[in-house]
Amino acid sequence: MKANTREYPRDLSELLDASHENKWVAIASDYSRVIAAAETLRQLFRMVSDHTAVFYRVLPRGVSFAPLAAWKDEV
Repeated sequence: MKANTREYPRDLSELLDASHENKWVAIASDYSRVIAAAETLRQLFRMVSDHTAVFYRVLPRGVSFAPLAAWKDEV
């Protein structure tokens, strides 16, 4: 049996920049590119047709936690 040997970036800053801060992003399953970005997860789901995409909430630089209030309105 062969183990999964795909290489993923250990630091997403290779893909993300300041324009993605405080947004939801969809990243290609091979971590090669950002597919789309949106203010809410619901908007992002409507924009992305790739069902293998990986979804992330991008925090502002220098922040180590996400406030609950930012997530509450999206669910």
